[in-house]
Parts: sequence; C-alpha cells; structure tokens
Amino acid sequence: MNRYHNTPRRLDRRGMTLVEMMISLTIFAVIMGVVFTFLANSRRTYSSTSERVEYQQSIRAVLSLLTKEIRSTGCDPSGVGFDHFTLASDTQLSLFMDLDGNGDTLGNSPDESVIYQYDAAQEELSRDGGAGLQAILRNVSGILFTYFDENGNPLLVTPLSPGDRAAIRFVDIDITGESDTGEIVNYSTRVLIRNG
Repeated sequence: MNRYHNTPRRLDRRGMTLVEMMISLTIFAVIMGVVFTFLANSRRTYSSTSERVEYQQSIRAVLSLLTKEIRSTGCDPSGVGFDHFTLASDTQLSLFMDLDGNGDTLGNSPDESVIYQYDAAQEELSRDGGAGLQAILRNVSGILFTYFDENGNPLLVTPLSPGDRAAIRFVDIDITGESDTGEIVNYSTRVLIRNG
C-alpha cells in the first residue's frame, strides 16, 4: 500500500493581518522617534560642549599672553630706566619692556609697548602691541586687574598713581566671559612681575 496520499498539499497562506501590520508600524515608529530624539540631543550636547571648550581655550590663550607680557614688563637689559606701567586701572593696563635690549621701548620693535583695554559696551578685550587696538577676546562680560605690592597688599585706588605703579609686584587677572551657548566661563590668575 502506498503511504503517500494523492491529496494536494495545502500551503500555509496565512500572513499578517492588517491589525498586526499597524501594531508593528506603530512600535517601529515609536522606537525610531526615541532613537532620533536621542541622536538630536546628543548632537546639541556635543555642539554646546564644543563651543564652551573652544571659548575656554580662547580665554586660556589670552591669559597666557597676558601672563607672559606682564611677567616681562620692566625688562631693561641696557639699564636705561623707564616706567614699567604707564597706566594701571581696573580695566586697562599699559606696560613697557625692552625685549631686544636696544634701550628703546618706543621704537619699531613690536610688543615692547603693550596696552590692554576692556570695552564693556562692545564686550571685548583689546590689545595694542604697536599696530593699533585689536580685539583678542569677545563676549567678555567682565575683566578686573588688581594690583599688589611686594608684601601682597592691594593697591586699591585706580588708576594707580606713578608711585603705586612703581610698587606693583603682582597682578591678579580675572576674566569672565560667555560662550555662544550662554554658559558663563571665569578664569583668574596671579602674575608675579620678574623685573620689579
């Protein structure tokens, strides 16, 4: 006897019903919405962090330049003698140094006569190293220069008189700025004047 019947095989033609398809699409849409929201938030966080870090690096670079030039102020290898600071106020600083040793701080040598000036209206810190004021840091909400004598006593009445300017041995610099994302960034440092 033949074990196989001659009956036709029935194929399983059951598929997904419309309700099952709609449920699957809804679940997929919810999952994709969560994934895209996560990616968008990650991108915003990355951009915000990147802008904050970039602004912090800008402030650190400006502080490094300020520190270097304040430390060098009064450099006088030829012994000519000149005022180290010609202006010292809360928001402005003018300093002299003879870096090339020719006895002239007002000549054509760059960066021997340097002025730093904070403009609150423009919210920027500018520097003049001989070529005119140029903005070196923007979005500055405040800057404060504080001066101290050799004993660490603050010289409070600004702008400082010529006698007080000659007594400066330390300068505190405090810079507060705002990154493009609105985050407040503050850096401060104390600089010892080597040639005091």
